[in-house]
Amino acid sequence: MKDVYKLGFSLVVFLCFLSTPVLSLGGVSKKEEARTMEKVETIRNWKLMDVLNLSQDRAQRLFIILRRFDLQRRKLVQERRSLREELINASRGKAVKGDVRSMSLRYLNVGVELARLRVKELRALEKELSPQEEAKYILFTERFNREIMRMIIRERMRRGRPRKVGTPRGIPSDRGE
Repeated sequence: MKDVYKLGFSLVVFLCFLSTPVLSLGGVSKKEEARTMEKVETIRNWKLMDVLNLSQDRAQRLFIILRRFDLQRRKLVQERRSLREELINASRGKAVKGDVRSMSLRYLNVGVELARLRVKELRALEKELSPQEEAKYILFTERFNREIMRMIIRERMRRGRPRKVGTPRGIPSDRGE
């Protein structure tokens, strides 16, 4: 029975990504990106209700907490993405040394802020989840995020991610990115 749920979940998530090219192609509007993120959150919430066997009431309380942290996380991830782009430009010789140092430190600090946010999220969830549910939540979140990333990568490969003119092909790490 679990395999049926897993297959159904994978199918629903995959169909969501087929219907919106936001996360698979990049360079889309903020409105489209927000709509896709809402779909991902909805799917996550459905699956989380099932995994934790939550009542509607408990689920609502949990989702309010998760939404608050999702919004904060999204801002940090966007900042980190922007900093990464700046670091890529700097690796191509388009920055001053002092600027690169501050960008590098800020990039790493955003990573630390994301980890701290995760800890705060887990502390907030302690009030709503039993220790067993908390463990299930942590494991579920890791699996869910990994599966979403796999789907994004598959979709990018299927559609062919657009490249900027003059951008070389190859593995990003081969170019210092």
